[in-house]
Amino acid sequence: MRHSTVRHFLIRTHWKRWLLPCLCLLPYILSLLWLVASGLYWVAQVMLAPLAMGIILAALTYLLAVIEFRGTLR
Repeated sequence: MRHSTVRHFLIRTHWKRWLLPCLCLLPYILSLLWLVASGLYWVAQVMLAPLAMGIILAALTYLLAVIEFRGTLR
């Protein structure tokens, strides 16, 4: 990849907006892996519940927006 292509990609993805949430997500994922490796599956499942509910809520919100605006959402 050329330098201009990489720079264009970074500008379009708004990487500064996603850097902090990704850094905060790293200890969460590592703790989940540690819990599973330790055999504490039920604690990992409890910790995954809010994430799963957030994903479901985001998907339903997007679906309802698409239905409301009849597919004009990009």
